[in-house]
Amino acid sequence: MQMAIDTPLALFMNGSSRIFWGYLIVSTVIAIGWYVFKVGAISAPTLKAYWFNADSKLDYRYFVFNWIFKALFIVPVLLSANTVALWTLNWLNSVSEPLFLSWYYRDIMVAYTLSLFVLGDVSRYWLHRWLHTNRWLWKFHQVHHSAESLNPLTFYRLHPVEIMLYALRNALVAGVVTGIFVFCFGARLNLYSVLGGNAFVVILFSFTGNLRHSHIRLSYGRWLERLLISPAQHQVHHQQKNIHKNLGSVFALWDWVFGTLRLSKDVPLDQKFGLGCGKREKFDGIIKIIIQPFFDIYRSIRRN
Repeated sequence: MQMAIDTPLALFMNGSSRIFWGYLIVSTVIAIGWYVFKVGAISAPTLKAYWFNADSKLDYRYFVFNWIFKALFIVPVLLSANTVALWTLNWLNSVSEPLFLSWYYRDIMVAYTLSLFVLGDVSRYWLHRWLHTNRWLWKFHQVHHSAESLNPLTFYRLHPVEIMLYALRNALVAGVVTGIFVFCFGARLNLYSVLGGNAFVVILFSFTGNLRHSHIRLSYGRWLERLLISPAQHQVHHQQKNIHKNLGSVFALWDWVFGTLRLSKDVPLDQKFGLGCGKREKFDGIIKIIIQPFFDIYRSIRRN
């Protein structure tokens, strides 16, 4: 549960990372199959135009900046899940004796892994929704939506303020869940993992996760898209006209229940990604990404 930041290269070798090489290979195979079936042969000029356009090159540079920022500020400054777990456990111990329930170890592992997965996903939904509905936080989240061409590293195009909010969310959720489970079952906790990541995340998300920030419109169909967010649905989320829809990470269930769901089949294919109205230029460099939201907030305050 300790907070650590892998090097950029290590992220490609870590099974709990979105851009683990195995997931990238599977996504590439799916993407090639989809493209050949839907479009036809893949040409070198098409690949070059996709991987070396202005948005892609900015994402490559910002990916490195993102790692440096996390290493310098997130790890040493923000709360860790271990700290939150200790606070939670101490508070529970102050109001009651530990329960030490006699569950089978396997059942404890399944319950712990599933709890982290479900509560982590619903908390991501509500933080993401807050980033869209709060007018000040939206200024920062616009950074992510400024991309008009999507690639797997667009996932990391987040303003430092948003990076800190997500790190804090993770520490709070993982810490509280861990503290409760230690109180209930003692310290015999472990995570069901596959390739070093939460088994449920890997099975339901990781192998197609990199297609979400791509132009491969892979749908799960009307029925399944009410339960799980497909790559096509997340691409709908990046379209200018549907930017406040499909806020879920793994489960579409939260969008369905709370009124933000948009099925991919109900949205035309030709809608553009990004913020529209020439706003991409506001965020077309690393320095602009960092300072532009603060200028936008300052101007909003001055107008009011």
